[in-house]
Amino acid sequence: MEFFEVVNRRRSVRRFKRVKIPEDDVKKIMEAGRLAPTDATLHLWSAVWIRDDVKKSEIAKLIGQPHVEEGSDFFIFLADLYRLRELLKYRGREIVANKLALFVFAAVDAALAAENMALAATALGYGSCFIGAVQNAVYDLVSLLKLPDLTYPLFGLVIGVPDEDPPRRPRLPADMLFHREEYRAYREDELKAAYEIMGRVTRSGDWLRILERYAARDGYFDKRSDLMISVMKRLGFM
Repeated sequence: MEFFEVVNRRRSVRRFKRVKIPEDDVKKIMEAGRLAPTDATLHLWSAVWIRDDVKKSEIAKLIGQPHVEEGSDFFIFLADLYRLRELLKYRGREIVANKLALFVFAAVDAALAAENMALAATALGYGSCFIGAVQNAVYDLVSLLKLPDLTYPLFGLVIGVPDEDPPRRPRLPADMLFHREEYRAYREDELKAAYEIMGRVTRSGDWLRILERYAARDGYFDKRSDLMISVMKRLGFM
């Protein structure tokens, strides 16, 4: 496909046919991830490729996402400072004591690789969906995947043969996302328009239902933040 056609056709697919993608195609998709940009050539990410149906089923139940089991292949993307530490140790150096900045850029590296893979899957005619619910069972996944210290499961990407053709979801207008020359405050009419545009993603028609569920006080991300800090301490990031 032409590039902008690929971008426009990419959707979050949550229903897949229970068939396997040829491994040659999966490896093409993985190569697209490998070629993504990486900050300072550090390669701060890695991914666990899960093709085994039994393991996919176990993970799907752990995180409450049945389409992970339906899809052909599932990738769990990691912030990976373990490999970096081992590379430094091999040449007699120590990794930094404060790893916060490395963790942030590891998440960026992983997202860049995963988006490349999602676009490659679309170009090959497959469907994909990013899975933030990996955060619902971080401790279980650390054990199941035998993750070493200084690795952290960030999100997943399921890829498969789509069994639906979902409509494109709305996005905020460009002038709310891109600030020219300097950041500007939002006007009330712009905030109102944002709710009207994004209201289509909810059954109720009110985008606030999603915002407060995830990002308001005591929402998902409030709880996830506490869990992330706990796991990061256990895995040596803090």
